[in-house]
Amino acid sequence: MNLGGEVTGSSQVVERIRRITPNVRAALQERVQRLTIQLQIHVVRDKLQGQVLNVKTGRLQRSISQAVTSDATSVTGIVSTAVKYAAAHEYGFTGTVNVKEHLRTITQAFGKELKEPVTSTVRAHDMKMNLPERSFLRSALADQRADIVAGIQQAVIEGAKK
Repeated sequence: MNLGGEVTGSSQVVERIRRITPNVRAALQERVQRLTIQLQIHVVRDKLQGQVLNVKTGRLQRSISQAVTSDATSVTGIVSTAVKYAAAHEYGFTGTVNVKEHLRTITQAFGKELKEPVTSTVRAHDMKMNLPERSFLRSALADQRADIVAGIQQAVIEGAKK
């Protein structure tokens, strides 16, 4: 017994499938861009203003950047910092560091204010450090995980409908 059949409207189906991939990619790129910006804002506002790390100079806050990259198989949102000491706070650090020679201004001695500040030179030396982990990037990503997953799912659905 042979079965035969004919598909009507196959050209429309094929065209629809061809459109899905570019539409889904465009929707994903747009959504990932928005989600990445939201994550960057969350890191700066909710992690680096005393909640996880205390602000001293604001350098780490200003360094938090975001970017979106894509290739043939992926769309990636990146929130990062190029500040060298950020990794020590994010992951913790135990070890020895070299402290450069520097000047120190002393305004108080033996618990009493000095009439005039005194400046002295501190020679270069090694210092042992034990810095606990204070995650501000990974914890922010974990905080926003559900929103990110939902946003990506919604982008795929919206892109496939176009």
